[in-house]
Amino acid sequence: MKPKVAVFGGVHIDIWADYDPQYKDKLDQIGNLLYSIGGTGYNIAYVLSKHDVRTTFYSVLNANSYNTIWIKRELASTKIRTKFQINKDTFSENGFVAIRNNGQLERAVTSSYLSKAEISEKKINKVAKENSLAIIDCNFETHQIFTIVQACKRNGLKILFAATSDSKVSRIKPILDVMPIDAVTMNEVEAKVFFNTNDVDSIAPEDVPSNLKYCFVTLAERGHYLFCDGKRLYYPAPSVAEVVSSSGCGDALLAAVAKTLAEDDFDLAKCNARIYKYVGKSLTQPTTYLKPTRRKMPKSVKILWAIIIVICLVAIFISLVLGRLEVGFMLSIIGVVLAIAQAIRGEMKS
Repeated sequence: MKPKVAVFGGVHIDIWADYDPQYKDKLDQIGNLLYSIGGTGYNIAYVLSKHDVRTTFYSVLNANSYNTIWIKRELASTKIRTKFQINKDTFSENGFVAIRNNGQLERAVTSSYLSKAEISEKKINKVAKENSLAIIDCNFETHQIFTIVQACKRNGLKILFAATSDSKVSRIKPILDVMPIDAVTMNEVEAKVFFNTNDVDSIAPEDVPSNLKYCFVTLAERGHYLFCDGKRLYYPAPSVAEVVSSSGCGDALLAAVAKTLAEDDFDLAKCNARIYKYVGKSLTQPTTYLKPTRRKMPKSVKILWAIIIVICLVAIFISLVLGRLEVGFMLSIIGVVLAIAQAIRGEMKS
């Protein structure tokens, strides 16, 4: 049976601005813009769905944002099950803008609509009932995280946190003060904030909160630490012939941890084998960016077109039998116009 995982987190449009180094000292830096669907929650859900995990993704989208149309279209082409909460009462753009020099991130700005929304406990409970593991990213505020964790605990789900960023990782601490959590993954920068240290190599097992069972700290090209059972275990990074892109490696590691946690018993050897496989594959693949896509025709519109075509053919056949061909063609034209109008209406509502 496939593992059933719920991902609670953010999804938005990423804008990657790559400038030409020769304009480094200019205020207006000439370069290229690339767009992609991003967000920690979405990235994790996408990786899991690619590794034979039945994945349900819960997030909040703004009905007033044109980005919502892009996001819904892209997700419709994946295997991810979605439970979106669509808010209409406010406007706040959701996104990530990164400035890069030769592919290296220099600075970025994030606008998170997720933390501003009033989340639906009813939807969260529905998602929780259908899964065995919940992944929660820290784009939610602490009070929102409490709501999600409580719903998941009531339904017996294991909990895995994705730290998301150094400015948000501390949102996990109040949760760990009052309830046990199965696992947390964070990178080197996030770990420095979480453990209040300048050197991740100095973090000792006793520094890990007692309510945290597994703590994974990624070390980029050096590999990762795992803190569990009062020990600090070190694992080197997978070796690949040529690194194409390191983007998404943290999400790949988390996906490997999540799939193993979602199984009945957490097998450390199996988890690490998956980490090497998933992260190794991520290192050899280029980052994907948003490409112009056509909206898939909904099933209801396909059925409508089929009915219209049948009616048109019947109208033409009857008009031929009755010798009134012009009436059949007129009815056909009216039917086609109505069908096109309905399709356009559906497109505008999506």
